[in-house]
Amino acid sequence: MDIRSQVIDEVLQALGGIAQDVLRRVEDAITICLNRYELQERCTELTEAIVRRDYLSMYLATLRMEGKAESTLDQYGRHIRMLLAFSGKPEEEISLYDLRYYLACYKRVRKVANNTLDNVRRYIRAYFKWLAAEGHIQRDPAAALKMIHSQKKVKRDLSAVELERIRNACKTKRDIALVEFLYATGTRVSEVVALNILDVDFERLEVRVLGKGNKERIVYITERCAMYLREYLQSRSDAGESLFVSMRAAKRLQKAGIERVIRDLGRRAGVSNVHPHRYRRTMATHLINRGCNIQDVQQLLGHESISTTQIYYVYSRNTVKAAYQKYAA
Repeated sequence: MDIRSQVIDEVLQALGGIAQDVLRRVEDAITICLNRYELQERCTELTEAIVRRDYLSMYLATLRMEGKAESTLDQYGRHIRMLLAFSGKPEEEISLYDLRYYLACYKRVRKVANNTLDNVRRYIRAYFKWLAAEGHIQRDPAAALKMIHSQKKVKRDLSAVELERIRNACKTKRDIALVEFLYATGTRVSEVVALNILDVDFERLEVRVLGKGNKERIVYITERCAMYLREYLQSRSDAGESLFVSMRAAKRLQKAGIERVIRDLGRRAGVSNVHPHRYRRTMATHLINRGCNIQDVQQLLGHESISTTQIYYVYSRNTVKAAYQKYAA
């Protein structure tokens, strides 16, 4: 490695805590400044850097073709770029020790929780697994990176009393319709944002949802939810296609807007930590505790793996006791 490449790598490593777009601008600026010095070896190092970035570009393109969300691609890209900048090595030369050292430094410098660190591990492991499968590297150094365990915190669902208090806190037809919709369907906030009026079949009490990876599924609404939705839609004077719109400009209600509405309703009702995903957890937990098959809940939530669905199930003594009394001889 020539002196210019070494300087660039060391600077980027020292700035590892800075946003990735800033790091890229720093790298470009240093490269341009050092380019005035004519050294033959510079071309070799630059070519190697381009090849490394091409591997990542190819990987992200593969994920995009598989239907991964852009937010997911951003996460993979950002963390893998940070690893490559930190190691200063091409993928072919990165060892298991390099990966473990990076994760150890990441945790020490950023002071992240184990579940966050395990997400970084998963990004790295998926990338190197792809590199090995595609023949870009001979051996996968990340295969031995074991899951980083963290203490599981039981996240509470909303109780029947809390749900009713939030309903009573609603002051507009839109807000009560939104609350009932989130609880009835368990949809992700991003899915709610994308919904149009025509996606709702009021006769069948069905809603067509486009979930992660552009996968379409059908979710269901209750008669109560349908009633509040109809009242809300009939009260609107705009001709927009969006299912939920902002109060003033009648534009599609975005993620931040939905989160703000739900958070404010929780504060008004005196219920702490209320957010859209808590309704998703509440819907799933209530269905399972009432005897709904967990595989059916998996389909409703749009989970690829049933293990993801199982985290929404809060086991209680009453639930286990009721199950025992129902099925025991």
